[in-house]
Amino acid sequence: MRKIYGLIFLVFIAFSCDNSRENPIDKNNIILNIDSDQLSARIHRNNAGVVQIVNPALVGGRISEDEIPSGKVPMALVAQALPPRYHEKSLRATHIDIDGDYAYVSYNKEGADFLGAIEIFDISEPTKPKITAQAIFTTADINAVKFSQGRLHIAAAYDTDAEPTVQTAAQYLSVSVANGNFTSGFVNANIAGSASVGVTMTADRAAVASGSDGVLALFDSNQETIITVPIQDLRDVTYGNSIVATLSGKEGVSLWSPSNLSAIGKISLDQDSPESKRTLDMGEGLLFTSEGANGAGVYTLPAGTLVERIPIVLNPEGVDAEDIVTNAVSYDKGLLMMANGGAGVSVVEVSDNQSLEMLGLIGLEGSSNFVKIKGKHLFVASGAGGLQILELMRKEDIPAPAVPVINCENTSPYTGSSNLNVNSNDNMRYTGSAALSNVNVNGSLTFCGSVAIWDQFNINSQGLFEMSGSLAHGRNSNSRMIINGHIKLNGSAVIYGDLVMNSNAKLEFVGENNSITVYGRVTKNNGATVIGDFKDTEGKLK
Repeated sequence: MRKIYGLIFLVFIAFSCDNSRENPIDKNNIILNIDSDQLSARIHRNNAGVVQIVNPALVGGRISEDEIPSGKVPMALVAQALPPRYHEKSLRATHIDIDGDYAYVSYNKEGADFLGAIEIFDISEPTKPKITAQAIFTTADINAVKFSQGRLHIAAAYDTDAEPTVQTAAQYLSVSVANGNFTSGFVNANIAGSASVGVTMTADRAAVASGSDGVLALFDSNQETIITVPIQDLRDVTYGNSIVATLSGKEGVSLWSPSNLSAIGKISLDQDSPESKRTLDMGEGLLFTSEGANGAGVYTLPAGTLVERIPIVLNPEGVDAEDIVTNAVSYDKGLLMMANGGAGVSVVEVSDNQSLEMLGLIGLEGSSNFVKIKGKHLFVASGAGGLQILELMRKEDIPAPAVPVINCENTSPYTGSSNLNVNSNDNMRYTGSAALSNVNVNGSLTFCGSVAIWDQFNINSQGLFEMSGSLAHGRNSNSRMIINGHIKLNGSAVIYGDLVMNSNAKLEFVGENNSITVYGRVTKNNGATVIGDFKDTEGKLK
């Protein structure tokens, strides 16, 4: 059974999509807002800047700070978004999906109240995200979202007393979206259970999981039920490798055929805490599971053989044991992210041969309840603390210059200390991606790829730094990049703190399509020069 819920418009929208399959009815339970300036006022950069991935050996006290190796994954916290509020009630993020230039975020309210939301974030400029649309659901929790082929698929839980038009509390919704807006009404379908908790898309069908007394249901493109399978205590569902996988707090992982939900296999897990958030994700030939206090599991597909169970490496003082659990996992391009509640976010490198390396913990504040990585984007949901939005600076995500203007020959990956010191007679040449704590250049340093520098960055009077690719430095507070010598840049630079150019310092942009963003103050002393073709996004240098 399907229905359409009407919208209370805070602004006028003319829908341009084909609603031929939909029958709108008048219900005032969904409130739409497309005032991007108003919505985006919740986004701030108070804590923006380069973040460190803390080496697990340092956490365990096995090495000193001076012995810390450089990081493999440079990244920066670009913004934070406070959670939406409705009638003085604050919501919390429950799920995130990312496709292209947009991120889709679902919300609900902790506790017995039914109240939810969906927001669309425009992330086309990674360092300047904005919210383009919001839908508040006054009688429903929104628990998960999945974008596919122009439609957003939604797992929801409704208050059936306040919403008599639905027949079951668990609901599967969908809506058309385009260019950061909702472009149709919301279509619903009933599903057995108290709450829909997960939704995924196969090649041509939707698979939806409902909660403690629910089912795994397969729907066709018209949101008509094809088949259901009862499963106790479902937490999530995902699709990949031509397999549908479900996670149950009681029955572990089950593997299903996407055509008819015939059973393929099972993976036994310890029973989990009732009604706790847990998720699944997939890579090529691999399944990743969040397993609460046991951390994350990595299994081969379709066999379901355990590759490795990844423990939570941090046990912070003052945090309840029940909050040191892996709530969610997310995988993309060789990186696995684990949202470990009060123990932060772990980063694990997954090699082509299925070997795993714990890279460390991301230095973020607050609890981590959900995580989503896709390409250069990383979203972390921190419950009532809202969203933390990060940009990854992996070399493979940086477009190569049309015409090379900086000599990148005879370079090698940097594998040294996180404190890089270039002496006056040194000529160092590196490539790849590096996350560094401090850089001090007295000689010549060339880097082709991506670099994020967390703390001090000094180019001294006889120093030359040539950069092709992407550079990020510092934090919004108490951070300065100091140039006494010469920087030659082809690519992009984001400076989260201040830029100080002392006497006779030179910042030279070479080639085309260069950009620089300076969020702090710029000081240019006598004789300091900035030359070349570049875009000054904040207007601080020209």
